[in-house]
Amino acid sequence: MGYNSVLKNSFEVSQAMECLNSLGLFPHHDRVKSWDTLKMIDIIKQADISAVILDVGCNGSPILPLLRRLGFMNLYGCDLHLKEGINTAIELNNTFDISIQDLEKTEFQNNTFDFVTSLSVIEHGISIQNYFKEMNRIIKRGGLLLTSTDYWPDKIVNLVSTDVNPKNSPDNIFSRREIEEDVISVAERNNFLLTEPIDFTYGERVIHWNDTCLDYTFIFFALRKT
Repeated sequence: MGYNSVLKNSFEVSQAMECLNSLGLFPHHDRVKSWDTLKMIDIIKQADISAVILDVGCNGSPILPLLRRLGFMNLYGCDLHLKEGINTAIELNNTFDISIQDLEKTEFQNNTFDFVTSLSVIEHGISIQNYFKEMNRIIKRGGLLLTSTDYWPDKIVNLVSTDVNPKNSPDNIFSRREIEEDVISVAERNNFLLTEPIDFTYGERVIHWNDTCLDYTFIFFALRKT
């Protein structure tokens, strides 16, 4: 089974949580996000522990502490807002290189990272063009950009603004058309190619967002810089 896919049902979430536990790790505090968390960890754990890794939008993300448990040392995180007591990375280990930065225009050097993880970030008012332009700049040739986001095949319009969106606008639930035409096509123009085709097969609306009363699911895709 490939990595690039849609979250199909709650059983896949339970499987991901069990798999993380079997690795001596821990699930995401928001259990449904364990699905894409596992995909990112499972891809990166095959690399050398000297790999240089950045988690963008790292506030509340378990990616860095999970990778540290697996022995990875060159771990960076950035976010516009870092709140002590909320940021998992800060809570569990204060040795990560964490900085307050806009992921659309960071201060990192060119061709720095072997992996960049983006766990449920791009739906929060991120410019897709700026996102891939900046990721192209900071990721090494051959490096991987691992992205997950909110998804439903048909367009779901969200009209409710949330405080997790730095632009104070509604978060975007991407449709299949948007993923194919507005995301992957932009990625390709910025020197990224899918590691494999995306399996768009879907099933349940696994996610329920209380703030908006909307139901949808997640999608994950890995892109390699050419």
